[in-house]
Amino acid sequence: MLTCSKVNLSLAVTAKRPDGYHDLDSLFYPFRDPSDVILLKDAPASNGVTIRCDAPGVPLEPEKNLCGKAVYAYCKAAGMDVPGLVIHLEKHIPVAAGMGGGSADGATVLRLLQERFHALSESQLEDAAFSLGADVPFFLNPRPSYVTGAGEHHTPVEGLPEHLLILLAAPQFPVSAAWAYKHMDLQRAISTPPRTNELIDALRRRDFESAAQFMRNDLEHALFDKFPLLLLLRAFLLENGALRVMVSGSGPTLLALFRDDAAAQAAYARATSEFDPAVRFILPA
Repeated sequence: MLTCSKVNLSLAVTAKRPDGYHDLDSLFYPFRDPSDVILLKDAPASNGVTIRCDAPGVPLEPEKNLCGKAVYAYCKAAGMDVPGLVIHLEKHIPVAAGMGGGSADGATVLRLLQERFHALSESQLEDAAFSLGADVPFFLNPRPSYVTGAGEHHTPVEGLPEHLLILLAAPQFPVSAAWAYKHMDLQRAISTPPRTNELIDALRRRDFESAAQFMRNDLEHALFDKFPLLLLLRAFLLENGALRVMVSGSGPTLLALFRDDAAAQAAYARATSEFDPAVRFILPA
């Protein structure tokens, strides 16, 4: 089964919660591509989960991989024994890059198990997803969504463009969400009211110049301070026609919004010829 990826067109942090999570006011936008591929196979001779994946940086221990954690969470919620399973994971979404790859993988495994066993209600499935991470519930039914709480409350947003002119720049190094949240300027974030509704209205009108003004990521300042490469990439993309360049999620992937397809394609062609292959440029579908 194919997963999907996402970007945060806005990520405003409004409070830190007693449970350690942060309250968000965010707009999630999914992409069909890049996506991972997940295949579940029975292994009746074994009791437990085996993860197979060739991508570097992906933990193969089931208790450390969201695919394996998803199996355990589903079985715990359903009150059933863990079946013998081999999970084949083919990674195309950059790892720990702020695009939701791991969360999407976990949610996809939950869906595959639900298709097989039908052991949980939708609300139980959502609870199991949230136990894996704040972004995971979104990927159970990914569509453009207004997201609040720690990520567990998501309201579908209708009327957005089906294809946004976005170019992604993904440096090939990971950044953990925990690091990004730990180093953010919380007071700066909570003192600035979110403008997500204005962003949504601008996108519905296809007014991308206005939309660019309302895009925001409260985590990005720490990443720009820590990683000078991100500043170079942002400057390059702005010089090549981007209306707005910012970090997606907890980074380090940058998303650049363009006015039209020709500008995005030209920036992509120039970027892939001028930058080291250690930076992966993606025109998502």
